[in-house]
Amino acid sequence: MQLSNKGIAAAGIVWIATVAGAYYLGHKDPESVAGSRDKAGNVIGGPGGGTAGKFGGKASQGGSDKTGAEAPMTLKQILAKLKVSMRGGAMQNPTAMMKAMALIDKIRPEDLQEALSEAEAMTDQQQKMLLVMSLLAKWAEKDGPAAMKYAVEHSKGGGIMSQLGKMSVASAWAEHDPEAVWKWYKESGNQEGGGLMGGDNLMLTSLFTSLASTDLDLAFKRLDEIDGPGKQMALAGMFQSTLFDDDKRAQILKKVDSLSDPEERKQAKQMMMGQFAMLAPDQAMEWLKTQPPEEQKEMKETMGAMFMMSDPKKGAAMLLEGATDETKPKAYSTIISQWAAMDTNAAGTWLREQPQGPHLDEARSSFVRIASSKDPQSAMVWAGTITDSDSRVSATRTAYKAWHKKDPAAADQALNTSGLTAEQMENVKSDGPRTPEAVEIR
Repeated sequence: MQLSNKGIAAAGIVWIATVAGAYYLGHKDPESVAGSRDKAGNVIGGPGGGTAGKFGGKASQGGSDKTGAEAPMTLKQILAKLKVSMRGGAMQNPTAMMKAMALIDKIRPEDLQEALSEAEAMTDQQQKMLLVMSLLAKWAEKDGPAAMKYAVEHSKGGGIMSQLGKMSVASAWAEHDPEAVWKWYKESGNQEGGGLMGGDNLMLTSLFTSLASTDLDLAFKRLDEIDGPGKQMALAGMFQSTLFDDDKRAQILKKVDSLSDPEERKQAKQMMMGQFAMLAPDQAMEWLKTQPPEEQKEMKETMGAMFMMSDPKKGAAMLLEGATDETKPKAYSTIISQWAAMDTNAAGTWLREQPQGPHLDEARSSFVRIASSKDPQSAMVWAGTITDSDSRVSATRTAYKAWHKKDPAAADQALNTSGLTAEQMENVKSDGPRTPEAVEIR
C-alpha cells in the first residue's frame, strides 16, 4: 500500500508549481512585493524606496540622485541582494520568495546571459535552481526557442533537478504560445529518454497546465498523441491547472471518466486524487464516494498516503479501512514508516494503542529502524516486542549497534537481559547469522 509513482509525482509537481507560481506573481505584479504606488505613480514603502513619515518631512530615497529619481541597480547589486534574500530556506518562505522574484524582475533582458552565467556558478544548489528557473522563464517570455535551446544544452546529464530549467521555459513559453512548445516537444523526440520524470517528460507538466487552462478539449486531444511515462506527466500538468479551480476540476474529472482505456482512466483518477486530497480533503472524500466500488480501493490508498503528510491519524485510518488479515501487516508498516519519520513519539503511541499481535511485527521493525538513530534505548525495548524470532534478532541488532556507538556498556547490559539466546546475542553483535540455522527460535 505504498504511495504509487503517480501519487508521488503529483505531490512533487505541486511543490514545483509553487516555484513557478511565485515567479509569475513576483514578475507580473512586482509592486505587490516592492510596494504599492500612489496616484502619481510613486512607490510607497518598497524596498530601497522612500516613505514619508506620518509626522511630515521629505521621503528618503535610498540610492536616488539629486532629482529624487531612483537609480537603477546594476546586475552585480541585484545578484548581491538576491543571495541575501535567498539565504536560509527561502524556497520554503513565501515572503522571501516574493522578494527574490521582485529583484529578478529588475534584471534587464540584455543582462540575462551574464546573470545565467553567474547563477550557474553558484554553489548553493537551492539558490542556483531558483535563480536559473526564474531567469529562464523571464527569457522565455520574450524568446521561447532561444531560452529552450539554452536549457537543453545545460540540462544534459544533470539529473532531474537540471530538467527543471526546461520545465520553467515550457511554462513561460506556453503562456503565450502553447502550440509552439508542443511542436518543439514532438520534434525533439524526448531525446534523453528516461522514465517518469526523465528527459522531456517533466516539461510536459508545464505545457499541459497551460493547455488545460486555455483549451481543455485540445489538451485531451494532445494527450492521445503521447505514449509511455510522458502521458502521466501530462495528466499531472492538466490536474495542476485545477488546484484552485473547482469548476475546472469537475470538467477534467468528467473528461477523465470518458477515457476509453480502463487502466489509463484508473491511473488518471489516482493522480487527481493525490492533488485533490492535499488541497480539499473533504471534497475529495465526497468525490471518492461517487466512484465505482472497484476503483475506490486504490484511490483510498493514494488519499491515505497523502493524508499521512498532514493528518497521520486520518491517513492511518484510511489506509487500514478495509484491510484484510493478509494486507494489514504491510498497511501498518507503511503507516509507521511514514509517521515515525515525521513524529516518532506520536507514531509509537499510536502503535501501542493498536490491537497487538504478530500482524504488527513488520511495523515494529520499521519503527525500530527509524527510532534507533534518535533513541536506541527505546528502540531496543520495541525490538523485544517483535514476535517473529528472526525479525526480533534483526531489529535488536539495529538498535544495539546504534546504542553501542553512544554507550557500549549500557547497550551490552540491555542485550544481556533481552531474553535472546547466547547464539542470538552473538549474531546481534556480528553482521548477521553465519548459517541459516544460526538463529535459534525460542
